[in-house]
Amino acid sequence: MGKFGTTLLKVAVLTGGAILGAIVGRFVDEAMVKRSAEQAEYDRTRYEQGLGPVSLQPPTIEEQQQ
Repeated sequence: MGKFGTTLLKVAVLTGGAILGAIVGRFVDEAMVKRSAEQAEYDRTRYEQGLGPVSLQPPTIEEQQQ
């Protein structure tokens, strides 16, 4: 394979990587948008019910005494 063949192979590999990167990037972006929309809907439903946001921390002593 001469210099022209090597250059052509490099261009093909770089083009393939760029296309693959764009596809993976779009997939990840769509997944993040979908997850964000689901979380927003969940939060909206909780607020409509008069509930606060979900807390990942255990309640404090003052909250337990109320």
